[in-house]
Amino acid sequence: MNELNMRPTTFLNALWLGLGLWAFASCALIEDKKEPGWEYAPQMYVSTPYEPYSQVTKNTINADGKNMRAPAPGTIARNGLGYDNTVLELMHNYPIGRDSVDYAGKVLRNPLDSRDTTLLAEGKYLYGVYCAPCHGAEGNGQGKVGQIYAGVPNYKDSRIPGLPSGHIYHVITLGKNRMWGLGSQIRPEDRWKIVLYVNQLRGYQEPS
Repeated sequence: MNELNMRPTTFLNALWLGLGLWAFASCALIEDKKEPGWEYAPQMYVSTPYEPYSQVTKNTINADGKNMRAPAPGTIARNGLGYDNTVLELMHNYPIGRDSVDYAGKVLRNPLDSRDTTLLAEGKYLYGVYCAPCHGAEGNGQGKVGQIYAGVPNYKDSRIPGLPSGHIYHVITLGKNRMWGLGSQIRPEDRWKIVLYVNQLRGYQEPS
């Protein structure tokens, strides 16, 4: 009777010993300490279809073996904006330096129609999201942040009403003085919509 009672215990001990040896051997075989080892059911989390932002194995369809293909040279992304040969802004590549704001004012032109009330309404909404906290709803520099963060200008003071649209666009993109650039947060087209509304606030008329 005692012998029969010991058999399950002996079996379990042997099982645990075997599992321990297997785990030790598995770890000992891994030379690279960063190697995660064997994966359990990798098909549960590794996508079978090709995905652009996730790649585990070489893509046999594309020549370079990558899932994501590079855009054709000189193309413009959908909903993106292209410019003339003087200035190009493709795929977030803005070629004008932060301190070249006067140059930007000379070469950049707003490609959007200032008479389009829908674009103007969208610009007003975007201005309320990104600009009004500092510049104020009326562009007087008295937003909640502007009342504490000194140096926010009034759009109708000094030379600001006469600045060209490209100047305003450049400042939105890269910032100026204490203002940080918002180019990484606002799409180029939306920046131009904001310019439309800022022009309305400061009484600026686009030259024909």
